[in-house]
Parts: sequence; C-alpha cells; structure tokens
Amino acid sequence: MDIKKIVNFIFLLVFSCIIKAQMTIPPFPKWEKGYLDIHHINTGRGNCAFLIFPDGTTMMIDAGDFDGKEYAAKYAPMHAAPIFPDSSYTPGSSIINYVTNLLGKDVVIDYFLLTHFHSDHYGDVQKATGTSKNGYRITGLTEVGDVIPIKMYVDRDYPDYQFPVDLRSKNDGVDLPTFLNLLEFLNYQEKHNGLKVEKFDIGSNTQFVLKKEPKSYPGFEVRNIKSNNRLWTGEGKKTTILFTKEELMAKNGKYSENQMSTAIVVKYGAFKYYAGGDNSGLVDQDHAEWYDIETPMAPIIGKVSAVSLNHHSNRDATNRNFLEVLDPKVVVAQSWSTDHPGAEVGQRLLSKNIGTQPRDVFMTYYDDETGVAIGPWFARSLKAKQGHIVIRVYPDGEYEVYVLDARKTDLVISNRFGPYSSE
Repeated sequence: MDIKKIVNFIFLLVFSCIIKAQMTIPPFPKWEKGYLDIHHINTGRGNCAFLIFPDGTTMMIDAGDFDGKEYAAKYAPMHAAPIFPDSSYTPGSSIINYVTNLLGKDVVIDYFLLTHFHSDHYGDVQKATGTSKNGYRITGLTEVGDVIPIKMYVDRDYPDYQFPVDLRSKNDGVDLPTFLNLLEFLNYQEKHNGLKVEKFDIGSNTQFVLKKEPKSYPGFEVRNIKSNNRLWTGEGKKTTILFTKEELMAKNGKYSENQMSTAIVVKYGAFKYYAGGDNSGLVDQDHAEWYDIETPMAPIIGKVSAVSLNHHSNRDATNRNFLEVLDPKVVVAQSWSTDHPGAEVGQRLLSKNIGTQPRDVFMTYYDDETGVAIGPWFARSLKAKQGHIVIRVYPDGEYEVYVLDARKTDLVISNRFGPYSSE
C-alpha cells in the first residue's frame, strides 16, 4: 500500500468517526405545546432560570453577573467558575444566546421575577460595565432586558423599597450603583416599552398566569410562597411574620438580602417545583432561630418533584427539615463557586436517612478543587458536574432531565435522565 492510499485510508477513518460521533449526539428536542420547561442556565456568574409554561408563556427568574476577579481577590483561595460558554461572552449575552437559540430572535419574557438584590441574581455595575443606547448600564438583568423585551417585572419591594431600610440610600444590604441602575432601567422600559412593574404578591396564584391558553391547562399554577419577612399561611392571602426588622439587623446594624428572597412553587398536574433564591435554614452558635426560614416554609410548600436548592447549595441552607418535607427526586444546584456545595449540604443530599427516596443531584458547576476540600464522595454521586440543567415535564406528569453542555454556544445534549414519575 503506497503513502497516498494510507493517507486516504486515515482520512476516511477519521471522517467516518466524526460523522458517527455527530450522529450519536441528538439535538435538544424543541419545546412543544403542553410541555413545561425549566431551564437552569449556567453562565458561571449566578442564578438564571428560564421557564416555558405549557401554553408558551415565558418566565425568567434572576439573571446574575459579577466580577470574577474581584470575587477571587476578596474570597481567596475560593474562586468563581469561568464564564460560559467562553470568555468572549458576558453573563447577559450568554443568557440572550441561550434563550434565542431556544425560541428564536423574536422571543419575549412575559414575566421576570427578581428574587432579591444581590449581584449574582441581577448584575453588578462596575467601571468596565457597558452602557445601553438608552442610558442605563448593561449587566445581568438590564443586559438581558435591553435585548429581549420583558412584559412584566416583579420584585420583593416595589415601589417603596423601604424594607428593611431605604434601599435608595447608602446601606450595606444592596450595592447602590447597581440598584439605582436597575431603577433607571425599569423607568425607561415603563415609559418607552410598556413594561409593567409589580411587587411580589405573597399567597397569590394569579400573579404569574398562563397568558396564551389559560383554559387549556387547568392543572398549571404558580403559587407565591414567601417574600421579605412574610410567609404565606396556606389560607387565602393570609401571611405570618418570620422575623422582625430588629431581629434582622440586631447583630451589627446590617442585613443580608438573602433572607429577603422570594419563593415560589410551580405546579403542573402532579408535578411540583420549588425555587426560592437564597433563603436560609441554619441555626447555630452564630445564627439565631429566625435565620431558619426553611423549616417554617417547608410544610407550606409540601412534597415536590424537583427543587432548585436555596443559596446555590451553600452551607447555611437546605437543612434536614426542609429536605425531609419537600422530599424531591430531582435536585438542581445553581452553583458557581468552589465552596458549592457546603460539605454538610452534600452529606444531607446523599443521605439515605432523609426523605423517602434517593435524590438525583445536578450541579450547574462543580469545581475539582471542591473535591479536594470535601473529599471525592460527593462528586462520585453527582448526575451532572457542569451544564445547563433542563427539566422537561410532559402532560401525563412524567418528566426528564437534560444536561446541556454549557461550553457550547448552541444547545448540545451531554446527558439525559428519566423519565421520572411525578408524585
């Protein structure tokens, strides 16, 4: 066999392997009417979930962005994930790319829910932050909303922004330039693009509704559970107080936005999904009893099929009571740092002595350095260590979990799990 034939043979062999590999990776199947999709988008810079309701109504929960270098300098030796899909993207443009890949360039966001005012949930104005032609700076939420129209925006304290302090004044709870930039964005969008802005209505199941075919899916509901220091009681619109302003600020006159987080339950037939921002659940020598928000929330939420973990899987959340009562089969951690998860949280998630069933745990990002700190046991049990985590619920109640490769600019499946049965 001469050299030319050898080269041709090698070329054909390599080419056939490439074709075969491409054929074995099916494209992510498109959303269809009747499906409930929950996309946990991994940008490497915080939370972002994009939901497509059964009739095509859309909802986004959070859109984080922050300076990874600043985070690493402040919290060394911890560090954040890289930006996905690569460093040519900002977190906002990464979200835009994902959503337009999913639904096309004419996509709109019918509802945007901001759980609380932390950068990894809505953005961070810095010197390098770009400026929209409309005047406001573009970061996280404002970058997404500058490109993709948002019809209704909801947060925890509109329009007063007075709890627990005046958020428009300098305080340690929110980054003032970022917060004021959000208000500038909202004001512009209200005046020029018809954006509707509302305060999160605790106990309501009519704030986030099907907009296209509400009568076609009577089993669908989004229930507002908690916001600020108030929790729905489960009856009508009644609420109970979880903690006082004085308790919140007793330690040093400062407060954390985490405990202000909103929480919702999405229900579709027998399927239930919980998402609650950065709500906490720890009580110890440094955290008073009121800090445990999860335990009183749990019976109001009840058993769920799937959950987005509170506070990215940090050690101050996902307590035993919460996990026992919610008893999810599928657990998603919207994680982005080397301290995600807290070792204690990992132990609870994998314990056979909590809940009625083993849990399938999916992380948007798990750093190998985390395993150095907590050991290899947790990573060995993970269903996903990196990716966009998509829960797709079908009309019959069955659901699947797709893991999409966050390093790709299009929607590429890296793994698929299920079907699971809703309980």
